[in-house]
Amino acid sequence: MSYPKPWPTAIVVSLTIFITVQLSLVRLAAKGFEGPDDVNYYKMGLEYSKELERQKVQRRNGWHLEVLRHNPLECRILDRDGRPLEDGKLDVTFKRPATRIQDQAQQATWQNGAFQAQWKPAPGPWLVDFHFLCRGQEFRSRQRWSML
Repeated sequence: MSYPKPWPTAIVVSLTIFITVQLSLVRLAAKGFEGPDDVNYYKMGLEYSKELERQKVQRRNGWHLEVLRHNPLECRILDRDGRPLEDGKLDVTFKRPATRIQDQAQQATWQNGAFQAQWKPAPGPWLVDFHFLCRGQEFRSRQRWSML
């Protein structure tokens, strides 16, 4: 008496189980997906165009940031000729890359020839965003700092 070979049946059953599990996982993943957060793609495109224009104006102005000290923060915004711009408003945001708990936003004040802000950084990486408004123009800069 000869028995049928079990290999073809085992292969078909294994493939069937594998495909069924895969389809179930795809269905489960698709069921939990809520779609993109913001569907206003046209508006996002307009904002991107405004940002590109702002960057072009910023390069044309020739302003640049000079950080004199990190803690406490002491910095200057210099014009094309290297003169400090003191008649503007500087907002500084200190951000942690992984969490928002320690984020701090401050308005720097002009004292002793530089903008100054007090902050108490924890050790580790920080993102520091500078937003400067002066004479109807805007300057933005982001720096990565590692505090010890």
